[in-house]
Amino acid sequence: MNYPLARFEAEPDTDENRRREPRFNAVSDATITNMTGKTASTLLIDISLHGACIRCDAAWLRPGSFVKIAITEDDELDAVVRWVRDGSAGMEFLNPVPANREAWRAMMDAENF
Repeated sequence: MNYPLARFEAEPDTDENRRREPRFNAVSDATITNMTGKTASTLLIDISLHGACIRCDAAWLRPGSFVKIAITEDDELDAVVRWVRDGSAGMEFLNPVPANREAWRAMMDAENF
């Protein structure tokens, strides 16, 4: 059975109202790996509890792709790529950054979590 969806007045599409939570500048080298094992070096630009923005020129990076992003060899997070444009990509972590991921948490203001 289908139900009609309510129509809501859309707010202007600004960075402020799209963000669910604060982002923190986190310029750091990282590596992304797709599900077939292709890897690419990347630069982590910002991070939040649920996602990150990177700079990466990997031709295989596409919205909807599942990737692993690592800032050290043993510290990777699973994510889905949400957007790719002009050498940058936004990704959403499949789970919030766990409290025991100290390297990731150090890039954020841990007092807020």
